[in-house]
Amino acid sequence: MLFRSPNNPLASRLHIVSRSSNNELINSPDSLKLNLKRYLNSYRMISDAVDIVDASIINLELFFQIVVDPSLNKNILIQNILSDLISQFDVTKFHIGQPIIISDVVSTIFSRPGVIAVDTIKFNNIYGTVKNKQYSSTSFNVQNYTKNQIIFPPEGGIFEIKYPDINIVGRAVSNV
Repeated sequence: MLFRSPNNPLASRLHIVSRSSNNELINSPDSLKLNLKRYLNSYRMISDAVDIVDASIINLELFFQIVVDPSLNKNILIQNILSDLISQFDVTKFHIGQPIIISDVVSTIFSRPGVIAVDTIKFNNIYGTVKNKQYSSTSFNVQNYTKNQIIFPPEGGIFEIKYPDINIVGRAVSNV
């Protein structure tokens, strides 16, 4: 994604990110940045400049709690919702600068029959090494970047739920 460079009014800042063989977001190698720079140089005007920099990878975890129809199996319903959310947060569906719209997450949860209410939706930043899992080093205050139920990444940032099997947690309670 292209942004204005804070250092040079004639320059643009291009944020890039790569994926590992495991489909996890990683910083792009310097060789890729150099190749991009060479390629773009042949198309730019003499007075233009492009700074190629790494995107900020923001790892998140999601917790939700729902109220379910007491006649349904809570565990099966939670598993189905988790599967839907894992698909929704697939890293291949996210772009640099793309926000998370919380109502889309609520809609995904409500799409499953038997969900009476969504009691809680909470996103948290997770970074560094947690429980022997390595996350990006980017610290991000979710509350400061949330407005009107939309979580905005910082300039040049991209969201990732790196380990969806452990970073998306759901709980179901019956309305009894």
